[in-house]
Amino acid sequence: MSRVVSLLAVAAATMLACGPASVPSPSASGSDVVSAVPAVPPVLVLDAKALGETRAAALAGKEVPGLAELRRDADPVVSAFPMTVIAKNAPAPSGDIHDYLSLSIYWWPDTSKPDGLPYLQRDGHTNPESSDTTKYDAGKLNRMVMSVETLSLAAYITGERQYADASAKWLRTWFIDPKTRMNPTMRYAQIIPGRPEPRGTGIIDSRQLMRAVDAALLLTGMPSWTAADDAALRAWFGEMADWLVTSPQGQMEGASKNNHGTWYDAQLADFALYGGRPQIVRDTLSRFAVRRVTPQIESDGTQPLELARTRSYHYSAFNLLAFAVAADLGAGAGVDVWHSAPGIRAGIDLLVPYATPGTTWPYPDIDKIDYYTELAPVLTRAARAYPDAGYDRVLAQISAKATAGGLLRLRLGAFGSLGGTAAAPAPLVYAA
Repeated sequence: MSRVVSLLAVAAATMLACGPASVPSPSASGSDVVSAVPAVPPVLVLDAKALGETRAAALAGKEVPGLAELRRDADPVVSAFPMTVIAKNAPAPSGDIHDYLSLSIYWWPDTSKPDGLPYLQRDGHTNPESSDTTKYDAGKLNRMVMSVETLSLAAYITGERQYADASAKWLRTWFIDPKTRMNPTMRYAQIIPGRPEPRGTGIIDSRQLMRAVDAALLLTGMPSWTAADDAALRAWFGEMADWLVTSPQGQMEGASKNNHGTWYDAQLADFALYGGRPQIVRDTLSRFAVRRVTPQIESDGTQPLELARTRSYHYSAFNLLAFAVAADLGAGAGVDVWHSAPGIRAGIDLLVPYATPGTTWPYPDIDKIDYYTELAPVLTRAARAYPDAGYDRVLAQISAKATAGGLLRLRLGAFGSLGGTAAAPAPLVYAA
């Protein structure tokens, strides 16, 4: 932990040394940012209507259940060091410290070999080494997206500038500042020690960056986030979308037939929408039903490739969440993914009955299934698309014990970390 503190402190000092152009503009912490902020934010994955209603209620002085909990989550982040990919002991195999580097989570050292190489797969069993922030970036990425999402939600809903300033600082550090930014590539995501061949599967890590896109969009109209910031971040995601389409790793992941391929399309559409690549958006979403839905979901709602996993309910729900996110993105791009193929609804209908107490998921699964965590993010989106399906009643049932803060995030579309984070989010780091 002390090594991480040192690395982040050095990164912070480096960013400050870059001069005024690379640090947030000065502000009166806590002052309101209201006038230029849109009543309905231009977010892509979050629920824009619910956000606008929640902000209006908060600014009118009405009680917003869960807002106090959101503030409690946001307040500690305001004074924390922003995370950065350069805060690791050694660079990726490229030699560039700015390249994102993570470990494939289900691969473990071979205990029969003195050096443990090459690593061996244990599907469904997460290697805790993947959360080592001195070696890998996944934990830092997960903390970054969690932080900017929370800070931007607090900034948008409350109008308080301290949250906007902090979110902008974290976004600049991870994506924009030349001294600390991540390169727009996932070439070294989920590497397997001892197996150097190119892989595309690690691209699933970058689905979390969709949360950073919406965090930036929530800052629209706020003085903390300038036109230059907006242009720089859009350029970064445009380059990322190009890399996903043209790189060997991106093409490998795009050819995946399971949840990896679905999440590839969802994040590609999101990044291309934000990054100004409209042709990529049209190409991805117009063929989504034929390329993803129909081949993966049988008429009875089963997903054979997900049912073959050791965590069959999780991966079935995880893939459906990717379908739901892509379908919501389609609505903004003029493509009706929700109704273009019956498979998405059939897949949800297969999972829903097992959320009822007294029923047992009939497929092999090593998990104790948490139906709220797995199913609630899917049902929140699907209930809007299929209002006659009764998903809202199921959602109310499985959410009965949720906290007010959890319910607020669920309503805003910010619940569930886009299917969860295998690498534990890095602890927040403060000045000594």
